[in-house]
Amino acid sequence: MKSHDDKEALKDKRLSKLRELTTDAMNYRYLIQDQLSDAITEGDLQKLNDTLALLDIDKLFAYLKADSDDDLLDKLKNHLITVNTYSRIAAKNGGTLPLYLHLIYERFTIIIKDASSVDYLVDNVYFDIFKDYCDAVANFSTTAYSSVMKEIVSYITENLTSELTLTNIASIYGMHPVHLARKFKQETGNTFIGYVNQQRVYLAKYYFHLGEHQLSEVANLAGFNSHSYFTKVFKKITGKTPTKYLKELPKNEKV
Repeated sequence: MKSHDDKEALKDKRLSKLRELTTDAMNYRYLIQDQLSDAITEGDLQKLNDTLALLDIDKLFAYLKADSDDDLLDKLKNHLITVNTYSRIAAKNGGTLPLYLHLIYERFTIIIKDASSVDYLVDNVYFDIFKDYCDAVANFSTTAYSSVMKEIVSYITENLTSELTLTNIASIYGMHPVHLARKFKQETGNTFIGYVNQQRVYLAKYYFHLGEHQLSEVANLAGFNSHSYFTKVFKKITGKTPTKYLKELPKNEKV
């Protein structure tokens, strides 16, 4: 039979372990992760940027406890795979359409796998993962849409590479084009063609990173009938021409 002192010692040990776990659960890494996830789910770009400003890469590296440069690269890749997963879940909770979750997830999976340096992952991947998912929620979340608008944007997604015009969509849903244009802007915050083009650029970026198609093929696969129009739209949305975007991909991703 255990003595009183033994029981007290066991009680103190259990309490000490619980406090350690509680401290771990509230540590810097989890607090930042929770804030980033909340910002993505809300599609709040300002909140996301404010939280990203708190990120300390040196603390991340210390947490990864790498033994060498190669080990750090491997561990950072594994960490980013986790980041990609929980960011996807956060964006799903924010009401983002499945296609865009898939495109972003697969694109970053490819980038992480093919990246050959820690610097590239820090400069071009780590922060961009959060921003792309948050941007997808901000632009494509259907949470607050009316039932008919949810049907319309789902139709657009399912027919993204077909000819999509305000007139033919209005006809399908028994609406006047002017009324649809007004309702579309009111609910999505974007014009009809602006919304379609944003989605097509997401698709194009995925194909670029897939690395299996030439630039002209990507434009066509993403639903653009004109190469010059594709270049104009791509630059307007991403801030870069398709050619510049391609040049900045890791060497083994270039088409």
